[in-house]
Amino acid sequence: MRKFIFFVSVLFMFSSSAAFSQEYFQDVTRTESWYTYWGLGYSSINYPSEIQNSIDNITDTDGVSHISLNLDLLGIYFNVTPKTIAGVIINAVGDRYEINGDNFQINQYLYSASAMHYLGEYFGSGPFLRADIGLAKLVLDSSVSYTVGSDIGFGFLVGGGWSFDFGGTRLLLNVNYAYRGVESQKYNTIGFSVGGLF
Repeated sequence: MRKFIFFVSVLFMFSSSAAFSQEYFQDVTRTESWYTYWGLGYSSINYPSEIQNSIDNITDTDGVSHISLNLDLLGIYFNVTPKTIAGVIINAVGDRYEINGDNFQINQYLYSASAMHYLGEYFGSGPFLRADIGLAKLVLDSSVSYTVGSDIGFGFLVGGGWSFDFGGTRLLLNVNYAYRGVESQKYNTIGFSVGGLF
């Protein structure tokens, strides 16, 4: 009888611990059916040499204000594996210059297929990698003339960072390199951004 009670007790403890472990595993690896991603940060931009020389001359002029932003817009992702999501996103760079009330802005766009993969034990937490590939376009917008758009080109983005999981909302710190080849010219950017994966 004692052996039977001991056996039942051990069996109960084993099954309980297994159930609790499974419940914990399910909680920390829970993923949603789809996600949206948005990001904002700073860009360091490298233009083709002729454009870069003009930009440098403008930047050296007294009274010029300058801001350069990196944006991730309208990101929609779906689960591919337990630690990988894929979808579509727009990565945009806005490079704005202003002097004496006049301004112009060079916008770079990358409309792409995108994937993010988490390297750690669980989705949404720890280090991750990102890769985008798609269509590139540039737009020059000026207050003293008119808006000019480029032809469609090719581009890609690679990068990664660290993700913090707040239980359904993930905060991502990113460092990304983006290449855009438009009208036989090469545009390179390095972006530092903070994003939200919801």
